[in-house]
Amino acid sequence: MEESGNILDNTLISKNRLEALVDGVFAFAMTLLVIGLSVPAIPKAEAATELPVYIASMFPQFLSFLIAFFILASLWIVHHEHFHFLRSVNKVVLWLNVLILIFVVLVPFSTNLSGNYPHVPIAPLIFHANMLILSCLFLIQWQYIIRRPSLLTGPVHPDRILDAVMDRVPIILAAIVGMGLVISNVPFSSMYMYLIFPLLMRTVMWYLHSKKAAKNGQPA
Repeated sequence: MEESGNILDNTLISKNRLEALVDGVFAFAMTLLVIGLSVPAIPKAEAATELPVYIASMFPQFLSFLIAFFILASLWIVHHEHFHFLRSVNKVVLWLNVLILIFVVLVPFSTNLSGNYPHVPIAPLIFHANMLILSCLFLIQWQYIIRRPSLLTGPVHPDRILDAVMDRVPIILAAIVGMGLVISNVPFSSMYMYLIFPLLMRTVMWYLHSKKAAKNGQPA
């Protein structure tokens, strides 16, 4: 028994260096997003009339930037939550994080591509695929973590497990529906799905919590 415990300890990895790497990559990717918002080279004599028109034409880039930034911010918070429950990480968690970081650093590319070419189907499709894979990897990592008591600092409450899944699902649904809209050539920006689905999911979660609190005789 003691020998097996030593083997287990040897497979565990300190989480601090991995957290530092993840924080740095997320910060770098979020900073790179702004590169897609280039300042136009307009002669000063024409700037008063041309600049407002140019800025208005940049709406797809601004929309892609804001959505991607908030998605990365929310996923960074999700990652922080994952590691809050972890005592240490094993090789599976380590390599899941490596896969996650691959698609994190791709976000600036897919965001700028979608913002610059919103009417070319392949551009938003790449963005949606990037977000779908990234959010699915986070969901897979969460499901793996909560099923490994040896990695955890303590048990995770069932309500927290359900809420965590509900927090991750909106991006997955938004990406799938967004891809469907692009493929179906629907004249509606698929990027708005990343605004609609999180709001819908938050409303559903608020309703479920309120209903449960009312049933238990507690304030919502």
